[in-house]
Amino acid sequence: MNNKEKIISTALELFSLNGYTETSVDSIAKHANVSKGLTYTHFKNKEALLVATIESTITKMTSEIMEVDEMGFQSFFQFFFDSLRKNKETIRLCLLLVIHPKTPAKVISLLDEQKKELLLLLSSLLQAQFQEHSAKEAEILLATLDGITIEYTINPIDERLTQTHEYLTNKYTT
Repeated sequence: MNNKEKIISTALELFSLNGYTETSVDSIAKHANVSKGLTYTHFKNKEALLVATIESTITKMTSEIMEVDEMGFQSFFQFFFDSLRKNKETIRLCLLLVIHPKTPAKVISLLDEQKKELLLLLSSLLQAQFQEHSAKEAEILLATLDGITIEYTINPIDERLTQTHEYLTNKYTT
């Protein structure tokens, strides 16, 4: 892992643990074992570091999930629930950013774009089953997935998550 990747990884960890506004560039540099100057060499400011962190994590996750479009709901749900288990820090950071009033507009825009892409994907997966109501069903399903995400982030009980995964898979594939 090069220094830039180390800084982004550390930023993800500290932003998700402490929040964006409560995490300083100095603390990120110290935890990454790099100088503060090197951090500023790679990133203009803390906001640019946050944007890079979001782009390297959330955008990557969304890109991967968009490939599920051709595979159907079983693959979508498998990816979603696996991702929820594997990417707790990233997901926690997103939740914190969505609700924090001082989240930079650029980051809110990136998160909104990811949401739009997911809605389009879900709508296309639901098209055959719900025809003209697929967009509304997609919104409802995404809200359900958001609730599952929040619950698992706060109370990570794998057995409950597995049961929910099985329930949704059965509901949307039969």
